[in-house]
Amino acid sequence: MRFHHPDSVHYRRPFHIYPHKLAPFVLMRGLFVAILLVLFIPSVGMAQEASPVIVSPIDGQILRGQVPITGTTDIPNFASAELDFTYASVTAGNWFLIQALSRPVVNSALATWDTSSVSDGDYVLRLRVALQDGTFHDATIKVKIMNEAAAANAVPTATSAPAFNPQSSVKVSALASPTPTTSPFATPTDLPSNPVEVQSQEIYHVVQRGALMIVGLFVVFGVLIRLRRS
Repeated sequence: MRFHHPDSVHYRRPFHIYPHKLAPFVLMRGLFVAILLVLFIPSVGMAQEASPVIVSPIDGQILRGQVPITGTTDIPNFASAELDFTYASVTAGNWFLIQALSRPVVNSALATWDTSSVSDGDYVLRLRVALQDGTFHDATIKVKIMNEAAAANAVPTATSAPAFNPQSSVKVSALASPTPTTSPFATPTDLPSNPVEVQSQEIYHVVQRGALMIVGLFVVFGVLIRLRRS
């Protein structure tokens, strides 16, 4: 049996990873995980914090007449949205639908609210977005409707009617009856001859000339062929 010396070329040392060689791999792995956390965690937080927004009108605004309402409903996992209102004095009152939305929008028109259909007072506008998982997010503002108060404050201005003068007379002139006039019938005139019109005789002459030219060409070719053969 032959034993090999440790210093022999045939001796193989077991595999071993030195700490100074492992450090770069650990550093790269930690850097990769840190980049993923920086990119992924803020996006998750933004997705969780996203909520609908009523852009116009603003909270506490006085409304009258036809009021356009704009807002944003484009949030992750959007399923549907609806815009409704209720009385501010009723804490758990019923909500009355203004408009239902099936597509998400960003800072766009949601609906036009006819405030003349409700009485003056304080109201709450709510924009609710339902998500695909069954949950929902709300955005609410308080507004005040003042249609009747604005109409009452508008005082009409009285205008004086013109005084009647009995001495003024109105002259009525008889309308002259129109005299009927007879319009003469237009005399038909012959149409001018068409300069590009082709007569039948011209066609015949053209065909005749063409036939003669063809016959002449055949005769010339026949003579040339016989001369070459001879």
